[in-house]
Formats: sequence, structure tokens, C-alpha cells
Amino acid sequence: MAALMGALGTVGLSAEQPNVIFMLADDLGYGDLSSYNPKAEGEAPNNTPIRTPNLDRMAELGVRYTDFHSAAPICSPSRRALLTARYPNRLGEWAEAYSSSPDGVVASQDPTIGMWLKQAGYATAVYGKWNVGEILGESWPGAHGFDDWLIIDHNTGYFQHQNKNADCNGRPMLFETGGKRVTDMEGQYLTDLWTDKALEFIETNNEKPFFLYLPWSIPHAPLQDPDSNSSTAFDAGPKSNTSEGRKAYVSMVEHLDLHIGRIFQTLEKQGQLENTLIIFTSDNGGMLSGNCWPLKKSKQHLEEGGIRVPCLMQWTGKIPAGTVSDQPSIMMDASVTVLAAAEALKHVPEGRVLDGINLLEETESPRDFGWRRRDWGGRGNYLRQEAFRSGDWKLLRSFKYVGDKKWSTEHKDELFNLKDDLGETENLAEQMPEKYTAMKSVFDDWKSEVVNQNPDYFIPLRDQLGSPANLPDDIVLDFESKNFDGKLHKAKTKDLVSDPVIENGICKVTVRAGATPPLLYKGMDVDTEKYSALRFEMKISGGTSVGAGRAVLRDTAWKGDDLPFKPTADGQWHEYIIRGTESTAWPKWTPEGRIGVALPVPTEGEIVVELGTIRLEK
Repeated sequence: MAALMGALGTVGLSAEQPNVIFMLADDLGYGDLSSYNPKAEGEAPNNTPIRTPNLDRMAELGVRYTDFHSAAPICSPSRRALLTARYPNRLGEWAEAYSSSPDGVVASQDPTIGMWLKQAGYATAVYGKWNVGEILGESWPGAHGFDDWLIIDHNTGYFQHQNKNADCNGRPMLFETGGKRVTDMEGQYLTDLWTDKALEFIETNNEKPFFLYLPWSIPHAPLQDPDSNSSTAFDAGPKSNTSEGRKAYVSMVEHLDLHIGRIFQTLEKQGQLENTLIIFTSDNGGMLSGNCWPLKKSKQHLEEGGIRVPCLMQWTGKIPAGTVSDQPSIMMDASVTVLAAAEALKHVPEGRVLDGINLLEETESPRDFGWRRRDWGGRGNYLRQEAFRSGDWKLLRSFKYVGDKKWSTEHKDELFNLKDDLGETENLAEQMPEKYTAMKSVFDDWKSEVVNQNPDYFIPLRDQLGSPANLPDDIVLDFESKNFDGKLHKAKTKDLVSDPVIENGICKVTVRAGATPPLLYKGMDVDTEKYSALRFEMKISGGTSVGAGRAVLRDTAWKGDDLPFKPTADGQWHEYIIRGTESTAWPKWTPEGRIGVALPVPTEGEIVVELGTIRLEK
């Protein structure tokens, strides 16, 4: 290791700042590339070989890391870590999930490498799956220092750029610089579109260094073979973990490799290859059609198969060709390496902690890493797994699954020596009690240092361990975030009810005559012994004749007993207090309950209903 890191440690800054290309696959397995698994070992049907000559050549001409990890076993928090160069947990204990912060990674609060590279004089672009926030001017790429962009926020079909998200409504979910929705590229494979943009960017940026971020969506589902019909539905494709799914997966990865080859060819043609630092890795472990051999489990899990990923790095003339490094490393290391090579670390705000190291410098110190995997949504908030790595040792904590997407407080701890047991087959916790105790202690120290217990946002449900302890339990819905935190149920009259508009702490909904009363609500475990009423302010404009409103009180899913109230429609704000104790649902409330307001409907024309914070009262 010392000799190897010594070789990498000889890398110095070039006479000019290098270009940087950061390529990120989506759900690629550790054993999918032949440079990591030349005999295509693993379990059928996922052990069919994948031809990736361009990535193989990248491994031959640069360094291949064998102990490189994502910062999370799922997409968004891993991408947060890459861009911020920080553990996602620093954004809040519950930042393991995308929507834990409705506005995503807000640039003014959490600056990112794109911003610092732009300050360092780089032209910047991102083409691919963004997945860290979708608020123009705050968390979309422009706010994070990217000059040009063509992105999806969440996975879509590869030909039809749509998904099942509520705000899609049959429209393409592809957006370009400035936030404009792209509607004239349906039928074109996403990887092809992004590569074409990448080549154009490379060819037109010869005057100053560039940073090109390519967060591909391959091979994430839907599994859609690039040779499929261009009219293939956005959600079509074979199931994962089947022979048909693996076949499509292989075609997708080979197609990605082909287009990576186009990028290398263009760099060479432009005379830019030798002065370009190129990084390729995956956002997390392989999905169910991926090959994670020789590791245990896959994406979603904190076993090595979910977090150990391939990582290749090439910088011609700077990184020795054919290098293989077993340096324990993590996604934020790649981020810091980019900043160091680009001479951009000086632009990181003073006091801002980055959680990576420059992999091009020699290091002998052992590394410690931590992970947390949370599962939450409108019906629950549960900690699934935690893991901590110190040197060769790994502590894995798995909470007991009790069904229906719920986990209990009961957990199992396992201790592994990854140097001797990469497949995590032998739990040494009982055999080595002193080491087990020491690992638990340093893991607690890591959580105390890294996990932000007081974020600006909260998951509105406590997990099985009672966290977040400081969660305000009297807020049903507030509208301080630009993204809507709850849900608006429009029934079968969607064309008569607008989407909610959030401005200055107010939620506005336009309702037309004939609509089914729309339900503005959120799943919430109400403390019905502590609270007895629902209070909110509402203003109705545009009409004076309206039907009744209702306090939505459903103790279990949609079962419950709503309470009607008479709204005043005079264009003025009025306060309403609804006594929840008068509903038969109140004493029967469960963690699966739903609470909110059914908005009034005009007898004719349309009205605009505005609401302030909906809260509980004692």
C-alpha cells in the first residue's frame, strides 16, 4: 500500500488546471465490469458477462479502486454527498431519503463542488439525473454553479421521458438550462441525448478548463434496451432479477460504455485527453439485475453489495497506468480529489468541513466511514440499518423487519473483518467482545460528530427509536417550503382543481364548481391525548356562495369521521377551530392516520382558497 500510494502521491498539479469529467452510473454492481470480475463470476442470471472495452481501457490507463464506497445505498443521498463533499447525514439525521428536505440541497445553505469550480474559472455543465432538488434558483443546477444543463430530477423512461410522479401528468420530465421543460425530444434515448450534449460542450470549451458532470441514469430501472422501439412506454420493461431483465441490463451498460468511448474519442480529437481528469463510479451498489459479486446483498442495503462500487480514475501522464489501489475510500474522496486537482479548495468557505481526502496524495492513516439507511414516507419513519467501518473492521446493525414497511427497535449487530471476510459471512461480535465494544463506541462518536440533530427540516414522524426527539408535534401542514409537504386528493375531478401553489407561507388552490371537495391532508400520528382541536386560517376569494368545508379526520388510512364546518367566503382571512374530540376517529387514531382540510367548492364559477399553517391545539 505504501509503495502504491507513494506512486499516486507523486501526482502534482499540472501547469494549467485540468479539465474534469465526472461520470456516475446509476445502480451498477461491483462485479458487472470485467476489470473487477474478469471471469463473470456470481449468481445466475446476473453473471452474464458485459462487454465494456472503453471502461476496461480506462482501468488499464489509470487507477482502479477496489475498496471504494458510495455514501449511501440509494441514489439521492449518495449524489448529495458527491456534490457537497460531505456525508448526507450532515444535512440532518433523516437525510437518508430524498424528500427529507422538500427543497433539496439549497445552494445558499449547502454549497457544492460546481460552485467552487466555477469560482476557480471553470466552464461547467451537467447532463443526466440530477436528483438533489428541483427549485429554480435554489436547488436546480443553475444555483449550484452549472452553466449548462439537461436533466431529469428523478428516473423516467429512457425513450418517453415521463414517470409516475404526481407532477408529471403525462408531460416530459426533462429540463434544460433555465428550467425550461423539453418537449421535443420524446423517443430519443436519454443516454444518447446527454452524450451529444457532452460532446458539444467539450468541443466548444477550448478557452478555459471545464467541469463536465455526467450522472447517467443507466442501468436504473425501467430496464429498456436501447434497441427497443422508440415508442416504448415510459414504464415498460422486463422485471429485475430475471433473465430478460439481465439481458436488457447488459445491453444498457454496453450502450453506456459505447457512448463513454465517444467522449474519449472527442477528447483525443480535441487534444484534451492528457489534460483531463476522468472519474467513473456508481452512485450505489447494483440493483437486482446487477452483479455485485463477490459481495453480500445489493442496492438498498448496507452490506458491502449495497455500498462498495467500482471506481476508475484516469489522468494521462499523472496517474500511473494499470494502478490497482486497495485504499479504503468513499464518494466524498472523489469530490475532494476533483477540487484539489482543479485548485478549487481555496474557494471552500472557511470552516466548512469536507468529509473526503485527496486520493492523489499519499496517506497512511486508517479511515473511518459511517452509513445510515432510513425508510420513511407518509405512513412511517423507520431506521433500517446502520454501519461503521474502521480500518479492516465493519460493524453492521440491522433492525428487525416486522412487515408492512415497518422496523422494530430490536436489532442485530454483526462484526466483520473485511480483509479476511469480504463476503461478510462470519460474525465475530461474540468471539471478539472487546473489539465489538470498541467499534460501538467509535461509531457513537462518529454519529455525535457527523449526524446533524437539529436540521432546518424534519420528517413529520418519529422513528422506532423516538427520533427526531425535537420534532414539533403540533404542525399538521405548514407552507414555508416552496415544495408542498402534504397531499392534495382531487378524486375524479382533477380538471376542476388546481395544483397547490406555495408562496410566502400560504397555500393557494383554485377550485371550480362541480368539483369533488379536494382533500388537503398529510399522514400523521396525532397525539390525541395531548391535542383536542385543529386550528387554521383560511381566505376564500372569487365567489360568495360555497359549500361546506370539512376537517379531514381519518384514524386509519381512509377510515374515519370528518367534521364539517361552515366557511366564510368574503375575501378576508378567518380563523377556524375544529374540535377533533367530537369525531369518533379521535380516540381510535393510529400511526396510519390522515389529517387535514377538505376545501369548499363554489356553487358556480371558481374560487381561490388560501390557507395558512394548519396546526393542532390542546
